[in-house]
Amino acid sequence: MQAPTRSAITIKKWVWRALFTSTMIPLLLVETALVAVYFLSNDEIRDANLSYLQAQSSSELNLAILREAKSLGRQLEHVQNLSSSMALQASDIALDEDAVIAPSERARHTAHLNGVWATQGNNGDQASGYYPRLPLSTHDIPLALRMTGIDPIMRNIVSSHSSVVQTFTTLADCYVRIYPYVDLAELVPADHDCRNFSFFYRAAPDENPARRTIWTDVYEDPAGNGWMTSAVTPFYAEDRFLGVAGVDMTLDVIVNQILAMELPWSGFAILFDKYGRSLAVPQRGENLLSLMPIERPDMGEMLEEDIIRPAQLELEKHDVFAPLAAQILAQRRGSGSVMVEGAPYKVAWERLESNDWIMLSMVAEDAVFSRTAEIGRNFQLVGMALVGGLILFYLSFFILMSWRTHHISRRLSVPLSELRDRLHRIGMGAEVESAGASGIVELDEANSTAEEMYRRLRQTQTELQASERRLLDSLEASGDSLWEMDIPEHVIRVHPNLWKMLGASGHEPLVMREADFDRLIHPEDLEAVHMLRHKVFTTFGESFECQYRMRAPKEEDLQYIEDMGVANNGAISGGAETVHAALAAEESVMSREETEGDSDLICWVLLSSRGRVVSWDAERHPLKAAGMHIRLDQNPRLRPGLL
Repeated sequence: MQAPTRSAITIKKWVWRALFTSTMIPLLLVETALVAVYFLSNDEIRDANLSYLQAQSSSELNLAILREAKSLGRQLEHVQNLSSSMALQASDIALDEDAVIAPSERARHTAHLNGVWATQGNNGDQASGYYPRLPLSTHDIPLALRMTGIDPIMRNIVSSHSSVVQTFTTLADCYVRIYPYVDLAELVPADHDCRNFSFFYRAAPDENPARRTIWTDVYEDPAGNGWMTSAVTPFYAEDRFLGVAGVDMTLDVIVNQILAMELPWSGFAILFDKYGRSLAVPQRGENLLSLMPIERPDMGEMLEEDIIRPAQLELEKHDVFAPLAAQILAQRRGSGSVMVEGAPYKVAWERLESNDWIMLSMVAEDAVFSRTAEIGRNFQLVGMALVGGLILFYLSFFILMSWRTHHISRRLSVPLSELRDRLHRIGMGAEVESAGASGIVELDEANSTAEEMYRRLRQTQTELQASERRLLDSLEASGDSLWEMDIPEHVIRVHPNLWKMLGASGHEPLVMREADFDRLIHPEDLEAVHMLRHKVFTTFGESFECQYRMRAPKEEDLQYIEDMGVANNGAISGGAETVHAALAAEESVMSREETEGDSDLICWVLLSSRGRVVSWDAERHPLKAAGMHIRLDQNPRLRPGLL
């Protein structure tokens, strides 16, 4: 029974009919619009929440550093007040000439062999004595002994305040009284002068005419207690400068205070002086900023001069803080951001009221904004869940529709596969049978076109083979030779007839280098050949004709060509040395011919070479030239240089 004939329709009409039948496009548009609305509104809400939380986080960091700065400031102010109180007491004691000196104190002081008039023996009390730099005649021994009245105050300050490690009074004549006890007679060198140390000259009238309590830079304690800073207050008898009273805090006390600070998000603080030089940097700060730790000073001997502790970092010179340095030094408080090894850090600073020191906190922004980042991730998860739900829905929808689209793909894939096989066989030159009707207009037209292409290719192939055969027959009959030159590679391909013209054996190579080809041209004609080549290669599309004498290659020529790596199939070895080999061959060709010219007769054949450049690159550089060799004379033997 004859099968019913299918009505042929176009592929476009058939596919669109199936798509509209399934109503996929309207459904997809609706769902896409809903997703777009959700994401737009979600971005607006998320950005608003993130901005608010970031502002709150920055405010919390600023409040934290303000709170800790005030705490440290109050502690420093308290130490400063202790120094002022001790200076007032020292002034009163120094002016009280009727004060009673305990006999035990008189007995403790004596002059030692190194010239130091100082206490001897540690009875758990203060140590005192004169620096030996000043002459003994300038020492006011009664005044020095009256200063024993300051001992209870000094002991009380050290014992009652954990941040204070040492108290001292130093008179203008370099008498020092210090608590706790140190062996001044043993530690003080012979040329020691108290006036060389910042705790003295910074509070003296020359640098402190206002008679304020000053804070020293972090210096090395001359009594051997390491790095410290001192709150020092001068005391006077009316306008006469009597000396200074000081309260010492070691750097370790300040660093421990900073380490004990409770900054949010695992932050840490750095303490700078008013010039932006670091005073205290915790271990975490040293590691993060790649700072070298400062060595602890030698605590075994008394120093002869003031040694200021070098700063581990300076705001204006460190790459991390340089962009914010001017702002930090100019503003009393503020905040900003810096980059440390590509990671952003939040910084906030507060200037202490007591001594203008700057406390600066550093916190990784990832830690500060971790809560905001978590909220952002939650919003993203909701959005991804929605997208995932849509993907699952459409996956189920496509599975449901697959049974309806299966027969569509079958109707398309089978004819297209057959058409592909037919085109492949046409390309390979095989026989191709006519295809039957597929029921789809475009596929049937494609099959018809393929059959027409197959018929024309077979006809063209037959005509080309006949034309090639006629050309070869003509060359064989005329004895002429075709040649072709690869200009960039300096390679020439010749027809075997050339060797027949020259009387060669016929086994010579059909591909050779330009330099090897030039070795066969008569030396007297070689320069003209080169000039003509240069002219033709630099003139776009111009034909040329050249006559020159040429000989058959000898055994040494064939051996040279073989050694240079050019085979009959045209493969070239050496690449970059092609031009160098050509130049060397051209330079040596004259000398070779001259040495062998007079002894052997050479058969020179006069040839006419015609051709032109037939291929160029995009920059109009010549790529390929082609032409023909024609023999002009039949003289069997000529001597070199003669026609």
